[in-house]
Amino acid sequence: MTQTLGNRLGPRLKALRKARGLTQLQLADLMQKSVETISNFERGKTIPSLLTLDRLAERLHVPMKDFFEETDAVQAEPELSEAAQTIRNAIECLPEEDLETLAGLAKVLEKRRQ
Repeated sequence: MTQTLGNRLGPRLKALRKARGLTQLQLADLMQKSVETISNFERGKTIPSLLTLDRLAERLHVPMKDFFEETDAVQAEPELSEAAQTIRNAIECLPEEDLETLAGLAKVLEKRRQ
């Protein structure tokens, strides 16, 4: 039985999202899409456009080919703690002034450890 493009692409998108520690809601926010849209992509119900796939690849930090080829990219990124995932996700979606505050906190913590 031949799998459709959506049935091949959807599970890979879901695995990449989960490997990055993102919920569907977080990815939807990063993509400025609805959670339903992300869910439909992951279930293979709808297929993202090439432009949307390019943005997904950018947000998930993977080459676009990872959506189509058998790859170890889902496991390529080491497991991050929940705190590290939260910080990485914040970098993607916080406004610049909040990032400056976060950077200041990181510097304070770094100095404290020295």
